Amino acid sequence: MVEKEEGRAVGLRRLPDDDQAERASGAEPAAVKLLGTLKEGYSWVKSIESRHPGWHLSQVDGFPFSLPARNLAASRVCLVSLAGVYLKGQKPFITSPGVVPPEFRAMRFRDQGDWSVREIPVDCEPSDLLIAHAHYDHSDADEDINCVFPLARLWELEVEGYIGECAPVHYSLMGYVPEVKRIIRAAAQQIVPGLRTQEVDAVVVSGGCELSHQSAGLIQREIEAAGIPTVGVSVCREITYRLQVPRAVALRFPLGNPFGAAMDTPMHSRVLKDALALIESAKAPGEVVDLPYDWIRV
Repeated sequence: MVEKEEGRAVGLRRLPDDDQAERASGAEPAAVKLLGTLKEGYSWVKSIESRHPGWHLSQVDGFPFSLPARNLAASRVCLVSLAGVYLKGQKPFITSPGVVPPEFRAMRFRDQGDWSVREIPVDCEPSDLLIAHAHYDHSDADEDINCVFPLARLWELEVEGYIGECAPVHYSLMGYVPEVKRIIRAAAQQIVPGLRTQEVDAVVVSGGCELSHQSAGLIQREIEAAGIPTVGVSVCREITYRLQVPRAVALRFPLGNPFGAAMDTPMHSRVLKDALALIESAKAPGEVVDLPYDWIRV
């Protein structure tokens, strides 16, 4: 596939090596695989390990945990997404392979990823938000960005009075980064200081692809350790749980749809509200709440 031009979203890019590897392993068609990921007990970690021999989920110690200083109705809330969202006019995230270090090539990683950060102003037009990511199907999000980055829904919660206000600036990363130290550094050097400057009271963190969920969990831990309460929204429960995040909600939705399907505004709002409510209700670290919503596509 041809790489994205400025102002255009990128679809899934498949490399020849990946195609050969899937054929050799007898991988199931994408539609069948999608249904499999929604089944109870599906192992995201085993899935990544099978495709990347030698890869292991990051090991963490303890649970960072901060209690909210204000109730939601008085809180300034920020979104941190690892789904590859960027604003038209900004530099898109890099989706070309780049130079992959030997140790990651040995694990059959074909991309080095992009660990840079994009700042998304709260007053941007949703139609000006695009996605550059090569490792999950973002066709729904291309139609409705609120599937992965529910900024319009967060603004509505401010108008409703459910939250105090939206942060002036929100943060986006691509998240597909085999070398996790780089993504943690990005959080420590840009996101955490930015949240402090904006006096943010609560942060909603969500992922894109499977590897993005690892990045999301690690960034969530960094933000919480800095004293800012967070909540994760995850469709890869196993990864989120094993990373010992402070608190999270989990859904059996496909990658690329952590807040629901395209144009399902009530679901986007419901998931966002449920996630934010957990910031107030969780009194101890490590709670991962399974939300009772089913993935139904006609």
